[in-house]
Amino acid sequence: MPRYTRTAVVLHWAIAVLVVAQVTWGWLMQEIPKSPPGVRADAFNVHKSIGLSLLALMLLRLGWRLAHRPPALPDLPRWQQRLASVTHIALYACLLIMPLAGYLGSVWSGYPVKFFGVTLPAWGDRNDDLKDAMRGLHLVTSLVLVALIALHVAGAVYHALRGDRLLGRMWLAPGAKSRVTLDFRPRRREM
Repeated sequence: MPRYTRTAVVLHWAIAVLVVAQVTWGWLMQEIPKSPPGVRADAFNVHKSIGLSLLALMLLRLGWRLAHRPPALPDLPRWQQRLASVTHIALYACLLIMPLAGYLGSVWSGYPVKFFGVTLPAWGDRNDDLKDAMRGLHLVTSLVLVALIALHVAGAVYHALRGDRLLGRMWLAPGAKSRVTLDFRPRRREM
C-alpha cells in the first residue's frame, strides 16, 4: 500500500501531539486564578506561542500537501472516502482558523503578544468587539476541532480493527511497511 512521504508523516504526528497538548492546556489554563497576574499571563503566553507555532506548522503542512499528492485511498466504500475527505478538509480549516483567531483576538485585546518571551510588534489597536468575535470563533473552532479529532481517531481505530492496513500509510516507524493492524480475526493459512 502506498504511504505518505516522511515529511508528511512527521508533520502529521508533530501537529497531532501539539494539538492534543494545546487543547488540554487551553482548557486547563482557564482555571488559573487572575491573581497573581503573572502566572496566568505566562500560561496564556505559552499557549499563544504554541498556537503560533502550530499555525506555522500547518502552513508548512498545507504547502507540502499542495505540492505532494497524498497516496490514493484503497478500495473503500464511497461514503468512507467522502467522509475521510470532508474530515481532512475540516481538520485543516480548523487548524488554520483556530490559531489565527487566537492571535487576532490577542492583537485586539490591547495586551502585547509574546512569542516564547519575544514581544511581537503590535499592528492593531484595542478593539473589544473584534476581540470578542475572535474569542468566540476560537472557542467554537476548538469544540469543532475536538469533535473532528474524535471522528478521525474513531476512523483510525475502525480501520485498525478491520485489519485493512490503512494506518500504515501514516505510521512513524522507520522503514515501516503498511502492516499496522489490530486485526484479531483468525487468518487462513495458505498452502
